[in-house]
Amino acid sequence: MGNKHSKPPPEDHQKHPSKLDEFRSKVEDELARRMMLQREIQMAVNVAKARDTLCIFGTAWGTLMSGIAVARLAGKQIPPVAGVPIVIGGLVLGNIADLAYGNKLARVTKEAEYIMEYERGRFVPAKQAPFSKFYTEEERFLFDESTRVSELYPNAFFVEKKK
Repeated sequence: MGNKHSKPPPEDHQKHPSKLDEFRSKVEDELARRMMLQREIQMAVNVAKARDTLCIFGTAWGTLMSGIAVARLAGKQIPPVAGVPIVIGGLVLGNIADLAYGNKLARVTKEAEYIMEYERGRFVPAKQAPFSKFYTEEERFLFDESTRVSELYPNAFFVEKKK
């Protein structure tokens, strides 16, 4: 009874994290930093790719627009079909420019945050996945209510139905 191991730990023992807890916390922080860095690298590469695309196709679209403007100023008749690449190209380039220089990433991130919080059922994996057990029954509802692709038209004609 007088042995030091038979006494209860002091009250302040619970308040101070152990060396193992501190080490675990540092490792988790380091992993989080590395994941954050990888995420930022991937996002930076995507923005750089968008800027490259904008540079190449923006130049092509600008050349097309210049050619049409010069032809129009010269009094030439422009075929109506020329309006298709003007409109579609403008919309596509505007979307890419929003990613490359606008706040599209922030808007998309906010939407992803909303989906992860309120629509998590969209991410329920197949039951064979080792992490499937971490999803609640409520989250599984959307997954369970959905239809297999092979049960939809026209696949349903070619795939045998199994329960």
